[in-house]
Amino acid sequence: MKISFLIHTIYGIGGTIRTTLNLAEELANRHEVEIVSVFRHRDDSAFALDPRITVVPLVDTRQGSADRQEPLFAEPAVAFPRAEARYKEYNRLVDERVRAHYAASDADVVIGTRPGLVAYVAQFAPATAVRIGQEHMTHNHHKAALREEMYEHLDTVDAFVTVSEGDAKVWREKMPLPTTRVLSIPNSVPEPSVPPSDGTGRTVVAAGRLAAEKQYHVLVDAFAEVVRQRPDWSLRIYGSGDQRDRLRARIDELGLYNEIHLMGPHSPIEPEWAKGAIAASTSRHESFGMTLVEAMRCGVPMVSTDCDYGPREIIEDGVDGLLVPVGDAHAVARALLRLIDDEDLRRRMAAAAVRNARRFDPGVVTKQYEALFDELAAEAAQRAHIPGITPVADCAVAADGSVDVSLVAPLPEGIENGARLVCTRTGARTEVRTFDFDERGSATVPAGEVFPEGVWTVFVELAGGGARGRVTARVVDQRGALHAAERLSPGGPVRNLVPYEDKAKGGALMLRAWHRPVHAEAADVQIHGSRVTLEGSMLGTATVAGDPTLVLRRRGRPTDEILFPGERVGEDGFRFSFSSTVPAASQTTAHDVWDAFIRYAPDARPVRIGRVLDDVVMKQRIYVYPHTVMAKRRQGSMARAVAKRVLGRPRKKVRVRVYYTLSNDVALNVVDL
Repeated sequence: MKISFLIHTIYGIGGTIRTTLNLAEELANRHEVEIVSVFRHRDDSAFALDPRITVVPLVDTRQGSADRQEPLFAEPAVAFPRAEARYKEYNRLVDERVRAHYAASDADVVIGTRPGLVAYVAQFAPATAVRIGQEHMTHNHHKAALREEMYEHLDTVDAFVTVSEGDAKVWREKMPLPTTRVLSIPNSVPEPSVPPSDGTGRTVVAAGRLAAEKQYHVLVDAFAEVVRQRPDWSLRIYGSGDQRDRLRARIDELGLYNEIHLMGPHSPIEPEWAKGAIAASTSRHESFGMTLVEAMRCGVPMVSTDCDYGPREIIEDGVDGLLVPVGDAHAVARALLRLIDDEDLRRRMAAAAVRNARRFDPGVVTKQYEALFDELAAEAAQRAHIPGITPVADCAVAADGSVDVSLVAPLPEGIENGARLVCTRTGARTEVRTFDFDERGSATVPAGEVFPEGVWTVFVELAGGGARGRVTARVVDQRGALHAAERLSPGGPVRNLVPYEDKAKGGALMLRAWHRPVHAEAADVQIHGSRVTLEGSMLGTATVAGDPTLVLRRRGRPTDEILFPGERVGEDGFRFSFSSTVPAASQTTAHDVWDAFIRYAPDARPVRIGRVLDDVVMKQRIYVYPHTVMAKRRQGSMARAVAKRVLGRPRKKVRVRVYYTLSNDVALNVVDL
């Protein structure tokens, strides 16, 4: 087989590069292998490259490169997901280079190694190739916006491979992919080139990026307890990162500068592991845990936090290492002391670590990939003869709230055998609604159909497990949504389903659903200087009693509340009039956000105030209210404030503005100018 890896860059340093090379080198024993590096930012790779592997750089970003002068280099990418962390590094030139490379490719297998590259594989890999996406992070690591963008691409590839079964399970539960196989295959770690540790030293070793999620401060605090009982032991931490200064300060604060040493980065790391008698990892989360396997292959038993997901799948607690609760420095200290004080246990665990870590040898892991390639190859060949579909439709909301979707000619090939409209909810792919198309290519979402609140993507799926394509909108008629308030039943839930075209997703047809048992519908907002007046009405199952209370909650700290009394207007209406100087005086950051709630009865739970009963899906830039600029509250003592006035220093200012959030709920922000 010819196997092609698509990677961000092969010229850097990182775990994805290392694991890709481990797999590629083993595959090169039996297959033709290429690594397609999207970018080339230096002359040579930081890693030694096997000469059997063909490296294909696509875009040269070195200083003076002609690629940097290409007009497309300055245009934003259109095929790369906008919510991907590296989106700003990509451009139209990259899109076209990746497209052109795979248009001429004869690869049998194409593997994307990060979310945006999986999207490229889904779009550009040869029709006959096995298309595989790799997940080197985790489902929960990615923002909801990226997961939503990736759904259609993950639904297109043949397999999506995570590095832990725990993460694969989360993907299967939270984003079911009916046509994609979701499974786990661990990263591989080669046998070390040095003999294993003899365990006679008195050093604990840790290695990895000095980053917040690695929680090295927990290890430092734990080792302070260890040193009090075993002062002849030391700790070495290898790696670099933005937490180095903080760790250095903590080590100095604890007076452990003779016992704990920040060693900096080392490559290769195996000789350093072999110097240790015990290894430690205190991460908050680990998609896999390369350092754990490296240490075990070097004959060093590991003490690790039992974080999601890798450690508990790598370490057999009490056999080849010890697992402890995340963030618990005392538990880490107890585990370290248990191994320090029991040399026989340490040696038994070290021997078990060497044995058990062999399952991560490149030869073992590569066989799992080869078995996957073979299973999917026949399906890929069959898929090459099934044309994809790119449906286009008109959509209209009727006065009764039903939504009609009518496909535009030419209709997708195969629709005469049956098709259905499939609606899936962002961030909750287990939420699916389906409706059959008739022979004319029309489908109707009935009035009263319950859609849980959120954003829904619209697909057409051919009968019999055939192709699925996201619907592109041609004309969207939203007039029926203007009657949403008229359709409400007294005492019934508040619902509105509004179709719209999402231009950021290439004109995709989307549905925005609101569904609230109790709802406070905002009406007019009046701004007179710093005075804000907000009116509206209570709807749904709410039983209004007495005068209402406006509750402003600080976003991120919901226990911080500001209360304003209001007045009841008629049977279900409300009106609040308050001064925006109050939240301004409570400012704690350069950008405070206060979400607006109403307590409509003395014993009622506050509910959000929003405006959802019309046709405007995104009100943030449409319903714009005047802002108020005022002096920023002075920080510090009265004496300093008086001194600043005497010196004539101008007071800083803040802007206070009422606005609608992305969910069309009312909020107020206080922003430094």
